[in-house]
Amino acid sequence: MFSRVLVYVVFFLIVSPAGAQTATEAVKDVPSAPGDASSLPPALKELRAYIDAQQTMDFKTAFHTSSNVLNIESQGSAHFLVRKPNQFRIEVSAQNASYEYVSDGTVLTILNIPQKTYAQVAARATVQGNMSLIAGLMGFQARIFDFFAALDQASDGLASIQITAKGAGTVGGRECDRFIMTSMVEKWDVSLEMPAPHLPCKLVSGDVDDPSATSQVNEFTWEKAPNITPDTFVFSPPPGSKKTDVGSVLAAP
Repeated sequence: MFSRVLVYVVFFLIVSPAGAQTATEAVKDVPSAPGDASSLPPALKELRAYIDAQQTMDFKTAFHTSSNVLNIESQGSAHFLVRKPNQFRIEVSAQNASYEYVSDGTVLTILNIPQKTYAQVAARATVQGNMSLIAGLMGFQARIFDFFAALDQASDGLASIQITAKGAGTVGGRECDRFIMTSMVEKWDVSLEMPAPHLPCKLVSGDVDDPSATSQVNEFTWEKAPNITPDTFVFSPPPGSKKTDVGSVLAAP
C-alpha cells in the first residue's frame, strides 16, 4: 500500500494528525482581493521573489497524509535537493519502505532502496512537471511545489486564487505568519517563518470541497544557503541492484 500513498503528501514530511493545527493562533481573517497581485501579503510576495530567484533548494520535511476515500494513512520523511530547471534528488522514507528519485535533467530514475531495484523513464522539462509525473506513477505528491505554482498564479492575478491572512503563531518553536490560500479545487493552510525570506514552516493541504478526502500535513526545515554539487543529480546503481520496470520497483514490499 505504501507505493500508493508514499507522500500523497511533500515534501513534503514529526507531524500532528492530518488537518490538526499545531500553530497557536491570533486569528483575524484578512482576505486579499481576488486577482489583484498588488494585494498579496508582503510575506508571500517576498517568498515568491525568493523562490523565483533561487536556482537550488535543499529542504527536509516530515509528513502525515490520510484519505477517507482510500481509508489509509501514511507518515514519514523526505529530503529534497533541487536545481532548476529539472534536476533533483529526493529521498523518501515511510512505513517499511524507502525510495529515491533522481533526475539528471534527461532521465528520471526511481530506486527502491530496500529491494535494490530501479526503473528509468524520460524526465520532464521542469521540476513541477516531474513532480506531476511522480504523482501519476505512484501517488507521490510534493504539495509544496503545488503551493508554489498557486502562489505564482496568485501573483500573476489569477482571480480564482484567494488568500486570507490568519494571524501569527508558532510551529516547532518558530514564529510564523499563517495564511489560507484556495483555488477552485485545492486549499493550502501555510505557516511562513516571520524572518525573510519567509520560508514555509508548515503546510496543510487538501481538497476545497472535502478536505478530509485526502489531507496532508508537512513540516519543513530549510537549508537557506544550499551548496549542491553537480554530481548530486547523477544516479549510480548501488552494488547488486537490478534494473527493471516501474511497476516492479513500486510494488509494495
